[in-house]
Amino acid sequence: MEWQQLGSVDPMALALARTQAHWAAQVLSAAGETLLPHRKDTSHTAMRWDPALAALVGEALGDHDPCRVALRVHDLTLLLVDADGRAIARETLAGSTLAEARAWAASALDAHARGTGSLALVHPGYALPDHPLAVAGRFEVEPDALAELARWVANADRELRAFAARTPGAGPVLCWPHHFDLATLVVLRANAAGEATRTLGAGLSPGDESIAEPYWYVNSWDARRDPVDGRERLPALAAGEWFRGAWTGAVLRGSELVAAGGASAQRATLQAWLASATRATRSLLSSPSP
Repeated sequence: MEWQQLGSVDPMALALARTQAHWAAQVLSAAGETLLPHRKDTSHTAMRWDPALAALVGEALGDHDPCRVALRVHDLTLLLVDADGRAIARETLAGSTLAEARAWAASALDAHARGTGSLALVHPGYALPDHPLAVAGRFEVEPDALAELARWVANADRELRAFAARTPGAGPVLCWPHHFDLATLVVLRANAAGEATRTLGAGLSPGDESIAEPYWYVNSWDARRDPVDGRERLPALAAGEWFRGAWTGAVLRGSELVAAGGASAQRATLQAWLASATRATRSLLSSPSP
């Protein structure tokens, strides 16, 4: 799929859409938490982007006739997807509560497995910002904004897959339900037990408390020290900026990417930024401790 031009909806106007999608994705996270073996990195609760479905999709559930719970972003619809990638059940979330959404998914999974109807989906337990949907609020659908959000995610998935394919040590491109970012983690160094001790992360956030619009980021972690702690001289970037706040890293804000122009210009800007941000972050990680 080619890059889809961004900007038909102002990046700063996507807050409601991304919040609604984030909370809807908690249904997928709960299905993984309830039905899959738990992993230390919590990837059993994570999702992938399926371009054919234009949906975030959880891991396969069940050994016999496996299925997946998915969220079609552009219209906020839950799907039950069979092993062939076909949607065999669907539920539009407009007007529903989160509890009703979880109940629908549990019922659809149970019916697919020809079970007893006693399944209940359990949330992993991480904290999310306060929101009416956490209690009894009802999902709202903004079609134009959700469609734009889906374009952001689809573009990011394509570019991150290409980045991961050419980058040694890169892991799968996953959407993490806690922060709702789509990202790949590159292991740059590991200890004798195979545990990562130095990593680089690249991804797209749809926006959060730090930056209220979609933004690309490259950040890092080193078990031996804080690789970017405020005393280092930060290298120049092809675009974007260095962000310092609850975390530190290279950032390309959505508004800057949209301002680049048409689809090809946007993609070129993103690719140039990603290359420079990755080089800059690697150089910081390899520099002596201040």
